[in-house]
Amino acid sequence: MKNILLYLTAVLIWGTTWFAITFQLGTVPIEWSLVYRFALAATILFAICLATGRSLKFPRRAHLVFFGLGVFLFSTNYYFSYLGVAFITSGLVAVVFSTLPLMNILNSRVFLKRKLEMEVVIASVIGIGGIFLVFWPELGNSNDRSLAGIAIALIATYLASVGNIIASTKPAAKLAMLPMNAWGMLYGTGFLTLYSIFNGNPPAFDSTPAYVWSLIYLSIFGTIIAFTSFLELIRRIGPERAGYISVAFPIVALTISTFFEGYQWTLHAALGMVLVLGGNYFILRTKQKNPGQLLSK
Repeated sequence: MKNILLYLTAVLIWGTTWFAITFQLGTVPIEWSLVYRFALAATILFAICLATGRSLKFPRRAHLVFFGLGVFLFSTNYYFSYLGVAFITSGLVAVVFSTLPLMNILNSRVFLKRKLEMEVVIASVIGIGGIFLVFWPELGNSNDRSLAGIAIALIATYLASVGNIIASTKPAAKLAMLPMNAWGMLYGTGFLTLYSIFNGNPPAFDSTPAYVWSLIYLSIFGTIIAFTSFLELIRRIGPERAGYISVAFPIVALTISTFFEGYQWTLHAALGMVLVLGGNYFILRTKQKNPGQLLSK
């Protein structure tokens, strides 16, 4: 039951962040919006750790884990995701990002030496096929510029997958979740800040209510709560199954778009949603094989 709760929490929150992110794009450079997002999240997490007596002192090896999470999970993958939207629509970025579970399956095999579970592979293929059907009109309208956007989105997805694998290792599993996320987000913030400075983009901020409130929502819900749920889920069911979240949350995003942006459902989209839900069913009903080998390194 707790696994399902963690899964639904991440899916429902990340499904709504697509809409919230639209209020972050505009006058503020992408990297600075991400700096503010992860800096605020890290500050809150450090404050929670201090208030609850959680230790923030870790050996050097732990900081290597924190740095890896910061670079791959809490900075670069988001930057490339946002950048991809400059070339293609967010819907197409969602289609590309839905390949995350397959990347997690392959990376788990390569880096963690885990056996392929055919049930998970089949469920992922079904779900990704559903996402392609949902966004079929956008795929049909793609052009030469789309190739660059798709390539950027694939980079973002792979970086996220590497972050998932880092979170699946034994050193990461031994770390307390909240301090780990706090340090990881701090490293991610530092990495993005250095990139922004060397890229020649001076700090900028948008004080409008839409920007500020969406930033707060993305920091607290989209970053702290969703990532804590997702990384805990990775520890429980592995990166292959947990990665299916990337297939499920675009459906939530489309539901939000239906009410706030006038999205019109088609037969393709409805059939695609059925396939995505079917993939969810297989992912959540099949039991983890060799659970003791979840974290192999």
